[in-house]
Amino acid sequence: MRKLFRSTALLMVLSLFVTFAAFAQTSGSTGALRGTVTDSSGAPLPGVTVTLTSPQLQGTRVGVTDEQGQYLFPLLPPGTYRAEYALSGVRSATREGVAVNVQRTSEVNVPMQLSVSETVVVTASQVVVDPTQTQQQQTFSEDHLKYAAVGSTNRSYQNILQQAAGVAGGANPAVSGSNLAQNDWLVDGVNTTDPVTHTFGPNLAFDSIQEISIVTLGKDAEYGSSGGTINVITKSGGNRFSGSFDMRYNDPDFLEEGQEARGDRGAPGTTNLLRFDKSTQTFKSVQPQATLGGPVLRDRLWFFASTVKPLTQQTAANIRGFQPGVREFKGWNTMAKLTLTPIANQTMAVRFLDSHANITNANFSGLYSPEADALQTQHTRTYAASYDAVLSSSWLANVQLGHTPGALSVEPMSGDFSTPGRFNNDNSVRTVNYTNWQYRTSTRDEVILSTTYYLEGLLGRHAFKGGINIDETDFSSYNNAVGDPTRLPGWDPALCSPAFGFPSGVQCAATITDQPVSATRPVARMFITLSVVNPEHSVDGSGQAFYIQDEWNPIPRLTARLGLRYDRIQFGVEGNEVPEFDLVQPRVGVAYDIFNNANSVVHAFGGKVMDDNQLTLPNFGVAEPQISRLFLYNPTTNTYAPAGNPSGGLTGGLYDPNLQPSFSNQYSVGFTQRVFRNTSVDITGEYRTQKNLFEDYCNTPDGSCIVTNTPGGQNVLRSDYRAITTKIESRPTTNLDLVASWTHGRARGSTESTQNQDTSFDYDPEHFVNTYGYLSTDARDRVKLNGFYRLPWQFILGASYYWDSGTPWNVFQTGAAVPNVGYGTYFLEPRGSRRLPHLSQLDVQLQKNFTVGPVTAGLIGSVFNVTNKETGTAVSGNVGSNPALPTASFGTYTSYQRPRRYEVGVRFEF
Repeated sequence: MRKLFRSTALLMVLSLFVTFAAFAQTSGSTGALRGTVTDSSGAPLPGVTVTLTSPQLQGTRVGVTDEQGQYLFPLLPPGTYRAEYALSGVRSATREGVAVNVQRTSEVNVPMQLSVSETVVVTASQVVVDPTQTQQQQTFSEDHLKYAAVGSTNRSYQNILQQAAGVAGGANPAVSGSNLAQNDWLVDGVNTTDPVTHTFGPNLAFDSIQEISIVTLGKDAEYGSSGGTINVITKSGGNRFSGSFDMRYNDPDFLEEGQEARGDRGAPGTTNLLRFDKSTQTFKSVQPQATLGGPVLRDRLWFFASTVKPLTQQTAANIRGFQPGVREFKGWNTMAKLTLTPIANQTMAVRFLDSHANITNANFSGLYSPEADALQTQHTRTYAASYDAVLSSSWLANVQLGHTPGALSVEPMSGDFSTPGRFNNDNSVRTVNYTNWQYRTSTRDEVILSTTYYLEGLLGRHAFKGGINIDETDFSSYNNAVGDPTRLPGWDPALCSPAFGFPSGVQCAATITDQPVSATRPVARMFITLSVVNPEHSVDGSGQAFYIQDEWNPIPRLTARLGLRYDRIQFGVEGNEVPEFDLVQPRVGVAYDIFNNANSVVHAFGGKVMDDNQLTLPNFGVAEPQISRLFLYNPTTNTYAPAGNPSGGLTGGLYDPNLQPSFSNQYSVGFTQRVFRNTSVDITGEYRTQKNLFEDYCNTPDGSCIVTNTPGGQNVLRSDYRAITTKIESRPTTNLDLVASWTHGRARGSTESTQNQDTSFDYDPEHFVNTYGYLSTDARDRVKLNGFYRLPWQFILGASYYWDSGTPWNVFQTGAAVPNVGYGTYFLEPRGSRRLPHLSQLDVQLQKNFTVGPVTAGLIGSVFNVTNKETGTAVSGNVGSNPALPTASFGTYTSYQRPRRYEVGVRFEF
């Protein structure tokens, strides 16, 4: 399969340049600049020479206005540009500070006057209102990333996304009502998404990022997956040597004590669990990182390199009478990049990313004693290459190649795979040894081909873009229990045999469950669980996407974005067959620039977007014995007796032959207005509804589990989102940078991210009750305010403010308490029926710079949760076995905001 993939990819790369295909616009890591040049009467000026320069551009770009006075520069690296306009007999003009953002078209219209005596220099807008764009997108520039990301916690491309409207959740966010596994994570346009979990891929130094964009809704046909498309654009170096060193530090002395439990019974319940105690819940972080870039050959070959060594240490709360072990995250994230312009208007780049981490006490839980926790090791690399070419004034081409291998292991901290771990059934505490070991490797190989052709006539101006995306993924793994049963007292090998329900010849692992003496149990009991140890297995996926997009201007102020995308995905699993996914996805966007000056734009979008499913889908069909059985130990006779029947069986779930791919229908309509210099406001209504979600269903006549869009023959898998979003971007002076948003919305559904195979809809009606309601990321209102201000004497103040009106929590029973089934979740009230209180947090950062020759040194101080709030952020919604007599923990907070804390840092740049 992989040889075929590489051969096909090579042939397609060659054919792209041998044959001509008339299609599209910019690559996934570049932007564009366009405009119209007129004379003093407003008539178009043809023949004007336009010259672009930028620290991000190798050499210069030169163009000439056409008969309509129009010019266009595609395939521009994101950054700030200087544009010079010259024509004999006409006063020259210059525009400074022209902002070009990834996947956006900036428009600069220039009037020129008759005169040759001087040049008119104007500082251009730093806020881009793209009059051609219909997708909802937020772009974070280099300065914003540097000064508006408060503290080391927010200095990651995952966390900075929380500043965007429509984004909720954690490092893998829910975007415009999607779930966390529906995002695509790109680095310089190459897909680095984990093919198994469909979450983010490699990490990299924050100071190696030139720009970050996130498309939240309304994607062009170029992009798939119905959640967010996150594109991280890395730096390339430049014609002068530059570099940075940045380090942030905090430890327990930088934390304030949490408030005492007040015992008040405000909604949703008593606030008496897990208040922060810095004497036991320690937190320490140090994040040194360095970058260096510059020329190898001026205007021809640049290099850029970065590295960061993150270290965090934190300890979970003491909730069971012992101190859990310190969760320590230690890693190295490295990047190297070369950018080459062999001839004018053609750029090549090669990139290498390496992200490695070791995590001790990985569970970070007060239910794991230090000797019974896990060590997690993870390693991801990306090898990528790209080629952008302006082949003529009307023809562009782009090729991108990516190879992203990854590995992850979880095993006992002790390194002991023989000693059985113990689980206390009364207090859920694990001791003696970790009880699981797992290992996985995965690979994503990608080839992206696109070409663009600009065409005048045919009822206006067209930018045809077409492309092919070939994506090959694979996944190998095993996941087994730890514990050699021969270490047990009175072990009898016959217990792991067909006589007790196990296949012949298998190896078993053992876990011990203790039931101590209690008021209702006069004698302690010990159970062992035997489970089968299985070998490594593999699955794979193969995807192809074909798209065509027409950016059509029938008149100068009207843009119609007409797109059509076709996705096809095939999965491979030995001994089973997964239905092939394919879907045609039409997408239409319209933007109307009311006054033809990129100041007032009405925009709308409607389309269908298919999801790129993770490899957990074919993994569900892997056939192996996953059988376990419980035995009660009799210390008097030193023997074991079966306690119940074997559970599980031969896996290899089935697939509904009519299984359809998940997709969403998305619609938006909005208005963007530049209200004054360098400030724009956008108000957009959004609607998103998910179709063809799928889950496994196990209540079949033969007892097998089957993945289907309609568990139990019912259309119960739903998700929908609607919102009105107001966004403000403002840079009225070079001193102020502000991004703000208010989202009023509603996210509802019957399921969240489950990797298609949890217990959510196994049995009807037990698992089907009250499942539809408000999703965990729903909030009626969210307000975000982020930015920075340059004060006198080289002080820079950054701030981040967040407020929401409260997110939902559920009331349910789980496990053995689920009626008639004894596992899974049983909702006693509709999903999300109760609400947390509103949450707010203000973080601020002050940086004082000192300039000594070519070096700028900075001292940095950050304060998190300035107002020292400790609002509850999670609630125990499990009522226990009897709804009439809920457990004491029901309705109590299980986590809070951390109280006020501080961080210091130093920074050097040259």
